[in-house]
Amino acid sequence: MYTIGIDLGTSNSVVSVWRRGQIETIRVDGRPTFPSVVSVRPDGSELSGHAAKRRAIMEPAQSVTSAKRFIGDGKTERSILGKTYTPITVSSIILGRLKNAAENFLRQPVTEAVITVPAYFNNNQKRDTKLAGEAVGLRVLQLLPEPTAAAISYGLDKGNDQTLLVYDLGGGTFDVSVLKVKGNLFSVIAVDGDFNLGGDDFDLLLVDHLITLIEKRTEADLGIFRRLFRRKRPK
Repeated sequence: MYTIGIDLGTSNSVVSVWRRGQIETIRVDGRPTFPSVVSVRPDGSELSGHAAKRRAIMEPAQSVTSAKRFIGDGKTERSILGKTYTPITVSSIILGRLKNAAENFLRQPVTEAVITVPAYFNNNQKRDTKLAGEAVGLRVLQLLPEPTAAAISYGLDKGNDQTLLVYDLGGGTFDVSVLKVKGNLFSVIAVDGDFNLGGDDFDLLLVDHLITLIEKRTEADLGIFRRLFRRKRPK
């Protein structure tokens, strides 16, 4: 019985397994990364991953992206075709696809997982991430801080006592951690970050800048587009 490791990301997610003395990244739909996107067809069927990402461009009202940014807040939800989608719901759909891919790859049931989370996730965010895993039949053995996971990947079994500075710039967050490594013991000394300084924020600022340039050059009123994109900013 294998335990899988999952990076449940804001923009993309990845699932891996330690097998035969090495880490193997499991491909989902033929690709190593899986977009953390869910889209609902008119008949109520749900798409996730690359298919959902493509559909979200044309049908944003029927799609959910970057759900991780709001997990744990207890209030964010979307109603699509009469069904309510919370960050837990969306995360469970993504985790379910990753779990199924792992089971197909390993040719056996998978019931245990370690899931990485941002270094400064609070208790509510951790709780809801765990609930999303449990909703698809995963026993979450540990919620591992992402910088710690990176440090372990870099420094495990190297036999060097060192201090590591780890930057994590993702789709939703930008955080930094200082870790002390002694043998194979990794301890976090300090963490900090900004939950509103990820790739999503960069995208929105670029869109806002381009709208301003177009307005200046064409004298067109694009206020409706500006308001549309500003409403997407996390609060």
